[in-house]
Amino acid sequence: MFRTAIPLGRWAGVVVRAHWSVLVVLFLITDLLASAVLPQAAPGAESLWYWVTGGLTATGFLASLLLHELSHAAVARRHGVKVRRITLWILGGAAELEGEPPTPKADFLIAVAGPLASLLIGGTALGGAVLAAGALPPLPVGGLAWLGVSNLLLAVFNLLPGAPLDGGRILRAVIWWRRGDRARAGAIADRSGQVLGAVLAVAGLAQLLFLGQFTGLWLVLLGWFLIFAAQAEFAAGPLRERLAGLRVRDIMNSSPVIAPGWWTVDAFAEFAAGAGHERVFPVMSFDGVPLGIVSLGELIKLPADARHATRVVDVARKDQAVTVVGADAEVASLIDRGFPRSGRDLVLVTQAGGLAGVVGADDLAWAFELTALDHRPRIAGGRTSTFDHQSVT
Repeated sequence: MFRTAIPLGRWAGVVVRAHWSVLVVLFLITDLLASAVLPQAAPGAESLWYWVTGGLTATGFLASLLLHELSHAAVARRHGVKVRRITLWILGGAAELEGEPPTPKADFLIAVAGPLASLLIGGTALGGAVLAAGALPPLPVGGLAWLGVSNLLLAVFNLLPGAPLDGGRILRAVIWWRRGDRARAGAIADRSGQVLGAVLAVAGLAQLLFLGQFTGLWLVLLGWFLIFAAQAEFAAGPLRERLAGLRVRDIMNSSPVIAPGWWTVDAFAEFAAGAGHERVFPVMSFDGVPLGIVSLGELIKLPADARHATRVVDVARKDQAVTVVGADAEVASLIDRGFPRSGRDLVLVTQAGGLAGVVGADDLAWAFELTALDHRPRIAGGRTSTFDHQSVT
C-alpha cells in the first residue's frame, strides 16, 4: 500500500511520504475535536472556530507523528543503519530502515527514541496548556491540551511489548542482550505482537457489539494490522537467516531486455512483441544510464492515439518509485524494501553507475525456494536471459 504514497520532500535528510489514508485521519481527528472535544473544553465559541482549531490541532498531531519517526531515523543513522524513508499513514508512521541494528544496545536505543520523543512532545504541549490557561482563550488551550494528552497516550501505546510496536523492538533488544540470540529474540517479540493484536481485536469487537461504540472498529483494525505485521516479520526471520551472505549479483538477471527511453511507445511495443515474455523492463537513456522501469500494463493505459508520439521515458516510473541496489547488496535486504510485484516491478541493480542487471518477482521466488530446499544459487554473475540488452540500444 505504501507504493501509492505522496512524496513530501526530505526532512533532516530523510525522504518523507504520506499515504492518502492520512487525509482520512486528518478529517476524523478534526471532526472529533470540532464536534465533541473542543465544545466541552471551550463552550460558547462559534462553530467555524471549532473546526479551524480542530484542523490545526490535527495537523499538529500528524507533525508529532513525523517527529516520532524522525527520532527513530536520527538514532538509527547514528548507529550506522541507513534510513530509506518515512511514510505516514492511517495507523501512524513507519520508518523504513535498511538493514538491522548491529547490537542489542543500538536496537534498544533506536526503538526507545520514538516513544521518548512522543513523551517530550506530550509533556511540553500539556505543560504549555497549563501555563497558558490564564493568558490564552480556552479554545487554543483545549487544542494544546488534547495534543499533549494524545502524544502521551501514543508513547504509552507504542511501549506495549509486541512487534512491530516500539515496545516489541525494546523487548527484542532486551532478550537479544540477555540470550545472545537475535533470531530467537525477534521470534519472541513477533509472537508477542500477534497475541497483543488478537487481544486488541477482541476488545474492539466486544466494544462494538456490547457497547455499540463504533470506535471499536479502530481497535479491530489496529489489532488486525498488528497480527498481520507480526506474522510477516515472524515468517521473514528464518528467511533472512537462509539468505544470509547471498548477494544480489547471485540472483539477478544480468542481461535483461531493456526499453530505450527515447523510443516511442509504439516502436517499443513492436519490439517487445518479439522479445520473449517479459512484462517489465528497465528504461535506459541513450548513453546507457538507467532512468527507471516501465511495464506493459502501464503502456496499455496510454491512449492509443498518443502511443506513436509518446516516448517510453515519459511513461516510466522513476526516482522513489523504483528500488535501486548495488550488485554487492545482500538479497536479505530486499525483504525490508517490499517484494516486487509480478508483472509490475523490477529492482534495478547498478555497478559503477551503470545497469548490471535486474531482479524481478520470479528471481526472488527462485532464490527463496532454493534456500527453503537447503540449496543456494550457484550461478556466478547472476542469471542471464536469452536476449542481449545491447541489441536494443
